[in-house]
Amino acid sequence: MPPSDDLFYARLLTLSNAELFHYIHHYSHYKVEAVQAALAEVHTRGLYVSEAVLSDIERYCTRQAQQRMRPGNLEPRHLRWLAVAIVIIGLGSAVFLYVTASPPPQHPLGYDPFDSKKYVRELEVYGGKMNILAVEFRQWLARLWRGKPLAYTIALLTVLLASLLWRLGSPAASHPETQAEQHDAPADPWS
Repeated sequence: MPPSDDLFYARLLTLSNAELFHYIHHYSHYKVEAVQAALAEVHTRGLYVSEAVLSDIERYCTRQAQQRMRPGNLEPRHLRWLAVAIVIIGLGSAVFLYVTASPPPQHPLGYDPFDSKKYVRELEVYGGKMNILAVEFRQWLARLWRGKPLAYTIALLTVLLASLLWRLGSPAASHPETQAEQHDAPADPWS
């Protein structure tokens, strides 16, 4: 139990049995911590709580914990709507960039140094094969962020992000949540 300087926990000790049972039977109206504290107080007083009620409360608390663990704490349908919005905005901007992209600029030296065997040989002498691979990778990565390849990059990242969000918001991912909703409150509130 948390420290007794908290007003709720100090007040909890003065509650009557009926008030404690109100916390337990109407658990969906209170914070999980308050219901758990009321259960602990009921157990210390030696009062009986049925196993069905305890299992319903446990399922509810588990569902609440799962909802807090969800990315962004959004409902699955909101994640799907967000995925649709990302696809529309991302692919729209990719098409716009593709249409308005200018041709790649000429190399500032007038030629590509990688066309020269001497340049490639010097890279290999100073840094080995890894140096050549690193320079090629850096140049490839830099080309991804200019012109038409930028449009392809944005389209690919958009599809990846939207598919991830759609998968998180899919019915299969939210299936355990719908099972928990069926057990939101006990069938008999006075049991």
